[in-house]
Amino acid sequence: MKSLHELKGDLYLGYRALIAHPLKRFFGTDARSGKQKFLDNYASEGLIPMTLEDRQVLRGAARCIHCGLCDAYDLAIAVIPRITYGGASLLPIAYSRSTPDLPRARAAVAQLREEQLQRAEAVCPTRVPLRSIARYLKRKLEELGLQQGRAASAR
Repeated sequence: MKSLHELKGDLYLGYRALIAHPLKRFFGTDARSGKQKFLDNYASEGLIPMTLEDRQVLRGAARCIHCGLCDAYDLAIAVIPRITYGGASLLPIAYSRSTPDLPRARAAVAQLREEQLQRAEAVCPTRVPLRSIARYLKRKLEELGLQQGRAASAR
């Protein structure tokens, strides 16, 4: 048999589910969708939605074993200052891991060209799609800028 404390908890949850929440939705004036509410709250922190295509690219990034071969064949290292860009291995290991950290990589990603990553991608033993990751990062930086701009204007 349930204790009095458990029974009170169940009654409260039932009240919230059957009465409070439906009334709040019925009389609510907020016309934003759930996705828009999420973006309004968290886009300024860098949390943006992922598409199925994005997830596929990140699965490819997860194959990286950080062997360093791509850094040895990365043509961008000769062009982009080392302070800004540390090599192709950073794309799957650091830059693609978390969208809130993506603005720190903006300078390096903006200077990357797919032709520079072609050789590095070709020597990768696990076939990490470096060029796809670079496209993904550029796209996410654009989305992040748009979402943060919308969040700032909504305030």
